[in-house]
Amino acid sequence: MRFAIISLGVALAAAASPALAQDGDNKGVYLSLNAGVATVSDVRLTYFDQGGTFGGTGAQDTIDFTGDVSSAFAFGGTIGYDFGLIRTDLQIDYSRSKVKSLTLRQVNGQNVTLTPADGADICDYLETENCTVNGNTIGGDGMKLRQLSALANIWVDIPTGGRVTPYVGGGAGIGGYEVGGEGKARFAWQLGAGLAVDLSRNIALTIDYRHRQISGARIVDEDFPSAGLNIGKVKTNTFSAGLRFNL
Repeated sequence: MRFAIISLGVALAAAASPALAQDGDNKGVYLSLNAGVATVSDVRLTYFDQGGTFGGTGAQDTIDFTGDVSSAFAFGGTIGYDFGLIRTDLQIDYSRSKVKSLTLRQVNGQNVTLTPADGADICDYLETENCTVNGNTIGGDGMKLRQLSALANIWVDIPTGGRVTPYVGGGAGIGGYEVGGEGKARFAWQLGAGLAVDLSRNIALTIDYRHRQISGARIVDEDFPSAGLNIGKVKTNTFSAGLRFNL
């Protein structure tokens, strides 16, 4: 409701402004391409397996980590329709980040301090190449976090009467991610803002910020259904630049 009220207010202000007479010029279908840097917040990862794997005696053992994820190159594109002050589009984005290190939180719900032998055992379990252990932090050439999202968005253009048009909005859809060769698709949403700078009548340079969240998931090993990985919410902040083409 608040979003609708804001949108209505902007529309009424636009109707009262003579400078907006040009706003209808770019109505219609548009395409855009963008590229930038995606920064992923630390991700909570919980490995689970049959009892005894991590020293427990229950039906299922768990080991909790916080994953330190590197920033990554991100790129994508959109196809949308410009109604004047309101735009809607379908946005596809892809990025691939490296999980730089895992910091141990708990084993079977208990705080622990890794010994060198414990660290070596976990390295073997994770099958991490060039594995290193520094206290409770494990590094190496390990997992990649790949993200692919498809989101439907609504954007409100804020008229300025000049070549630069700020906009705000957001959307929702499906976000898929893959870790260690196994993936899931989950509900995703985003909020964002940006600037469009007119380079010509039909081409604009865009500068964008997006905050996206993908819901957590449980990934089960196909060969061993009693083992797998629980992934917490994946939160990504992306800064990008691109070009928008009005058709």
